[in-house]
Amino acid sequence: MSLSDIRSALRDELEATPEHYDFKVLASERDGHLWRVTLQPGHAWAEGRYAAQLMLDDSFDGSSAWWGGPPKGHASVLAIAPEDDQIILKDASAPPPGPDQLIRLYPPRFLNALADCWRDDDWAGLAWASLRDLAAPSPVATERLDGAAFGWLRPAQRQALQLVGQSSSFLWGPPGTGKTTALGVLLAEYLHVNAGARVLLLSTTNHAVDQAVLAVDKALQQKRREGLRGSVKRLGTRFVASAYRGREHLLPVFDPDLIARLSRAEAARPPTSDLQAYSRWSERVEGLRLQMRAESLRVLRSARLAAMTTTRAAFTLKTLRELPPFDLVVFDEASQVSLAHTLALIPLGRARLFAGDPQQLAPVVRSASREARRWLGRSPFAEKPRGGPSVCLLDEQSRMAASICDLVSHLFYDGELRVAADARADPAWLATRTRPFGGIEADRHVHVETVAQDGGWSAAHRGPVRVASAEHIAQRVAQALAQGELAAHELVLLTPFRAQRALIRQRLAAHGVFQVKVSTVHRAQGSEAAVVIFDPADGAQPFLRTEEAGRLINVALSRAQAKVVVYLSGADAANPVLAQIVNRLRLAGDARRATPIGELALRSDFPACAVGLRVAIGRHAGEVSRASPDGRQLWMVNEASGAEQLFDAAFLRRKAAGA
Repeated sequence: MSLSDIRSALRDELEATPEHYDFKVLASERDGHLWRVTLQPGHAWAEGRYAAQLMLDDSFDGSSAWWGGPPKGHASVLAIAPEDDQIILKDASAPPPGPDQLIRLYPPRFLNALADCWRDDDWAGLAWASLRDLAAPSPVATERLDGAAFGWLRPAQRQALQLVGQSSSFLWGPPGTGKTTALGVLLAEYLHVNAGARVLLLSTTNHAVDQAVLAVDKALQQKRREGLRGSVKRLGTRFVASAYRGREHLLPVFDPDLIARLSRAEAARPPTSDLQAYSRWSERVEGLRLQMRAESLRVLRSARLAAMTTTRAAFTLKTLRELPPFDLVVFDEASQVSLAHTLALIPLGRARLFAGDPQQLAPVVRSASREARRWLGRSPFAEKPRGGPSVCLLDEQSRMAASICDLVSHLFYDGELRVAADARADPAWLATRTRPFGGIEADRHVHVETVAQDGGWSAAHRGPVRVASAEHIAQRVAQALAQGELAAHELVLLTPFRAQRALIRQRLAAHGVFQVKVSTVHRAQGSEAAVVIFDPADGAQPFLRTEEAGRLINVALSRAQAKVVVYLSGADAANPVLAQIVNRLRLAGDARRATPIGELALRSDFPACAVGLRVAIGRHAGEVSRASPDGRQLWMVNEASGAEQLFDAAFLRRKAAGA
């Protein structure tokens, strides 16, 4: 393991990351000087290789477009409308392609900026040397944070305040645990107690940066620390100005009128269906943002806390390196930042804190090489210590009803996640978690809907689909909305596959339902809804049998507040993670006595005699599902996690004999 491995990983990933993508056109429509190009779903190629699951998303924003004609042409991508499979082009040199022709998109290449960071030998040496500190951090001299001013903090949130005493630390925040709120308090206290200390706050998306910096400001405001509020700055220009109404001091300008004009302009955003109005709006907003950009660098030098995206930090690393080291660099949503990206930014500070959840979506990596998987497919959480003062798990959540929390906790968090005491004692919270839906009782929070039809690949839909579940979902949703059980915005439908997403939308439209959110799971992290429907479509797909699939299923289930409905066929139930859901529900009401395994282990027909029985093995309880033909092993379905556990029969015999 060496510095050359990271450089090799970046080369492999650059080679595996297409420079361009080709999409088949469904229609091109001119509107003044703009063009609306509708793409055919599922008809996409990455540098000539068919890419069925390629999604048109915000990563294509700012792309350049080219087509071979005749006539040949090029244009800039003004906007992306993923839900409609459309791109809006401006400055087209010729008419875009017509139906069944191809248009090529060249997205921005962030990886080049990251690779440049690692080509600088001096900086790369510093970055590489910081790796060992992640797994073996050391104490740092800093003022202790007690959080006395924030009496409402939960025990684990209060414990998290001590993480700043470590050179590297990890704030592990599962869904609904108030990780962003806790981070806001931690940084507000850190700035208050450590006079003159400077913080660099980074996160993966502009929305996440906004949420984090607003959390810091709210914590400072709560304790009337007005002098510090003016020293917190949100750099960059891709923020939602309306979110800063009344908090304009956080933005890198000292012109309230400019901010107000930007906020009004954003609020007046026209639909992309009106291309001319959208173009004028885009130019007006971009002009206002350019006026703000010039202030950013000056503000960066004077701010006590500067916040930006990790991507912006990589692109502006040269400028950031010219500043004195920050006392603390904070990576929010760090479980989605690659280890290579993280290490490249660590030397900007004397200490660093990583906040996130390694059990949710991981960094995306395309290359299959071992180096790329290690350095670009893993986050800094892969290097965290098992425990100790540098790690804090937030173990109380107030999003999910108790049954949903229990399921998620045992499937993904070793049973350590629970409903917060303050939520359990709140009648209003309990009432909002008790909702009837589509024939499912109000007090039933986890429901598996059995589907007779297995899903499979569809050439017509260009991906995995299941018609039966899509139709049943549409009927259930239409019924629930018609009966007033919930509003459209209280419901979200999730599936791993774009083809099934499109099919569900089609069936909803056929039932007159248009306002319900239907999304792939990858786009749902960070959101929540009263009722979540999860349709895996085809649990036999290889992707849904990977380690990443477990994280994806965690994201899907943990979006739900009151109820989660999972559609499963027989093939789905054979999926290792999905099977755990079925097993837990099946064993939840098992009233049979759990026979201590010692009562069975000394029998001559053990372990065969245990198959089908509910047993207790140490601290575990569950049903013995099978035994090996040679009698050497047995498998028990753990009734808490739903997972199969393997036990050595000879060991159990020896233990029983010794007892």
